[in-house]
Amino acid sequence: MRILIAPDAFKGSLTSAEATVAVASGIRAAMPDAEVMTMPLADGGEGTLDVLRSVYGDDVRNNILYFNDNGVPCGLVESALLIGLTLPNIQADVFDRGSEKLGMAVLAALDAGVRDIRIALGGSATVDGGLGLLTALGGLVSGPDGTFVSPDMNGMMQADRINLSNLDQRLDDASITVLCDIQNPLCGRDGAVYRYGAQKGIPLGSLSDVEAAMQHWAGACEQVFGLSVKHDAGVGAAGGLGFALRLLGAQVVSGAGYVMQVCGFSQAVKTVDWVVTGEGRSDIQTLDGKLPIKVAQVARRAGASVALISGDVIDGQSLSGYFDCIVPARTEGMPESEAMERAGENLVTAAEHWAHGL
Repeated sequence: MRILIAPDAFKGSLTSAEATVAVASGIRAAMPDAEVMTMPLADGGEGTLDVLRSVYGDDVRNNILYFNDNGVPCGLVESALLIGLTLPNIQADVFDRGSEKLGMAVLAALDAGVRDIRIALGGSATVDGGLGLLTALGGLVSGPDGTFVSPDMNGMMQADRINLSNLDQRLDDASITVLCDIQNPLCGRDGAVYRYGAQKGIPLGSLSDVEAAMQHWAGACEQVFGLSVKHDAGVGAAGGLGFALRLLGAQVVSGAGYVMQVCGFSQAVKTVDWVVTGEGRSDIQTLDGKLPIKVAQVARRAGASVALISGDVIDGQSLSGYFDCIVPARTEGMPESEAMERAGENLVTAAEHWAHGL
């Protein structure tokens, strides 16, 4: 029996490498004769930089991974390291959070001479439509009274017009690639606000007001940039950061697909009987383009069976058509806080239980 372990990070508890070790330990306890291969992965969210530094090298400065790709100097930035939802110093009020730090990281990469910039978007805490990013890059955003707004969600709620005259001209020569973990548009029921706003802290009673402000912000931006991208797949990622980056000419690609290609997943999966993947919580949002779905699609095309072992599984019925086996590591009745504290231990137990059933 040959088994490939290829999970995402378990947000807030385990890196993908740690999750891989836990699953491997459980499988080997139950099946000591199994040949176990490991490949920690990511989908553009938390942990993407750590996974890719194992491929591209270890030149990380100020949370930017510098490397050469076919002789071209590149820089990779992970949003979750700068404006992530699990950061200890993140502002308590979602309206006070913005994407300015990501824009500053782009400037740092440009200052280092990089013109090929790759941005992993997942795991952000912001819903500012990329306003903070654009202001950091030189955009001037004002409200109806003409005063400049703050570079955060509060500013997006007041934004009325944007001036691009001071936008950093080096962006004209830059190639930006967005590694995206979802396929959602900016606005509407499946957009950045209604689909993901509540989990980032927007009160349910405020969602309609924030959505209206996002629509207005999108219209102001598209008029100035002369582009219509708010309906594009993936621009709703990271609270609308995908939208702002598309306005700057960025190409939006599947983060999972990108990482899997770089790590050689499609070649490795051809040689195994089973693939085990997972994430911190699997639910309906997993179907938006998260890593486990991408892994399952490629693995099944290669003829391998796929097991999903995640920290928690919500509405497993919606996921059942994509996996041959679904195992939640969190036992029934265990509080979420305890499950996260014991994530590694629970994952070992769940993997061992799954392997015993083979």
